[in-house]
Amino acid sequence: MKRIGQWGLILGTATLLVTGTGMPTFAFSGTDDAPSLSYKLSGPKEEIYKEMEVHRETPEDDQSLALEVRLPRGWVRYDEKKDIGELPGGKNEDGSTDGTDIFKTLLRFVSPPRLEYRSEFRVRSIEINNLISLKNWFSLYTLQMGFSPEGITELSDNRMDAQYTLFEDGEPMVARSVVQRSGKKIILAEYLVHQDNYEVEKDLQIAAMADYHLLSPERTLPVALNVYTFVDIAKFNYPESWLLYTPDLDTIDRMEASVINVRGFISEDRKDIQSHQLNGRIDVTMVSKFIGTTVEKEVTDIGAALKANGLILGDKIADLENVKVHNLVTSVDVKVYHIIPPANELVRYRQFSGDNMTNKKLADYEYWFAVMETKGRYYFIRLLTISRNEDLKAWAENTEVFRMLLASVSPVNDTAH
Repeated sequence: MKRIGQWGLILGTATLLVTGTGMPTFAFSGTDDAPSLSYKLSGPKEEIYKEMEVHRETPEDDQSLALEVRLPRGWVRYDEKKDIGELPGGKNEDGSTDGTDIFKTLLRFVSPPRLEYRSEFRVRSIEINNLISLKNWFSLYTLQMGFSPEGITELSDNRMDAQYTLFEDGEPMVARSVVQRSGKKIILAEYLVHQDNYEVEKDLQIAAMADYHLLSPERTLPVALNVYTFVDIAKFNYPESWLLYTPDLDTIDRMEASVINVRGFISEDRKDIQSHQLNGRIDVTMVSKFIGTTVEKEVTDIGAALKANGLILGDKIADLENVKVHNLVTSVDVKVYHIIPPANELVRYRQFSGDNMTNKKLADYEYWFAVMETKGRYYFIRLLTISRNEDLKAWAENTEVFRMLLASVSPVNDTAH
């Protein structure tokens, strides 16, 4: 799929693009620096399998949690639930929890008693109530638990393998893990070997976790989605928990909509917003090609509006690759920038979210800008999100919603005008 010209240069010019000015280095988290995971065995897999046996389990009689794993012979199931533990940082600012940061142990197997520290296979789940990729969830997990991954491989959108060392009861354990999602649950399976036994047991650990899998994971998303339709021209999905803001419609040749992620109290009628901070906002502008506009002109206008709001683009962070879009989208280009926090305090507290959104704190932000093209229209989709350095959890949700929204944009009557 082709890219769309050099519009990023135009956007940067319109908003006083700053480059090479010592902007902060972005902490993409240790998962981005981790090497690919090694699956190399010291001998034939078939010979290693002779020392193992297959277990099929259905924790809590829930078919969405059913799993199959191959473990060394002689391992026994340990039925006592060892931990139902809260992740660090799981509490809200007022000390309460939202029920999404609690690990629940589903299954444990342990090696037979021996002089060395016993090995363990365990499966735990954690409920989530927002969109987040497995990699970003794992980044949060490693940061909160205080360890760095030694290897990571993303096998698909719904499976990630990793290896790391953590401490269990003060003992160093080498963990080989698989992270998957089933509906509203993240499933973390781990095979733990004491560091002193690792070289002896490494092949069994690699073989076990490579073969481990969920049998019938639930494919539904962890959040409910709404659908917004631009008359009968196009539509997109957004999370039900986000606020939708749409200006009055004057013409089908140019239509706009915004969806807003706000931290804080929202009344039932969704009009009274009392919030500490705007976490993120996605603006969607759809423009007909039949009015004679160009990508360059539209990007220039968007850049001028950013500048008028006191927002200045800093260094470009990335060009996104492998962006999923509808098959009627002929080209897509996505760029990510840092937003320089305005020096003027009056500007820092401007509104960026439409009606009733004044006096909301603007912290450190990023700007994700997508330009998409179909046969009859241009789509300009922008995410203003709190930065990964400011709030990794909110950033992970916002960027995943942005990706989901891009993929959901569906032309319906594309050439109408």
